[in-house]
Amino acid sequence: MQSKEEFRKFITQKRSLLSKNKKEDLDNKVFNKLIKNKAYKNSKVIFCFVSFKNEVYTHKFIKYAIKDNKRVCVPKIISKEEGMKAVEIKSFQDLKSGAYGILEPLNFNLQIDEKHIDLALIPGMAFDKYGGRIGLGGGFYDRFLKKVNKNTLKLSLAYDFQIFDKVPVEKHDIRIDGIITNKKTNTINKWLR
Repeated sequence: MQSKEEFRKFITQKRSLLSKNKKEDLDNKVFNKLIKNKAYKNSKVIFCFVSFKNEVYTHKFIKYAIKDNKRVCVPKIISKEEGMKAVEIKSFQDLKSGAYGILEPLNFNLQIDEKHIDLALIPGMAFDKYGGRIGLGGGFYDRFLKKVNKNTLKLSLAYDFQIFDKVPVEKHDIRIDGIITNKKTNTINKWLR
């Protein structure tokens, strides 16, 4: 595979082939690794994508983190041009179907300054061991991550088959610091070691 589009197609197909039970098993493994990870334990303000379609399931994690007294914020789309903002939620019930059919907060009332985020959980289609990430192609997360604090830990949640030796990245692509999969935690950055 050479292009980002080829990677996206390949992973979309692989994820769609997971049975309901297999996906649930893999999601539970990722969830358990995440909540035991020191990056989660040490964080106070967490930004987390709200899973959609066949992405690693984050709804359970978001509910858990809120119950665990973490401040949890999720993306709310402004527009394709203006990107998205981080908005705090107090309950999973604060989310309704929004842009692109993805659950998001109703309004921007509890917007959080990106610089206050300790841990950012970022979705993606394919990743490599150098922090390369291929998203869906909208650029929303790359633009958002340019605004976070340089000490914000950027982790992705993925299935093991989404990790490759090398994925194509461009200059504007923001690299992640680590990946938690159903099999292991790959650390790219010294913070997780």
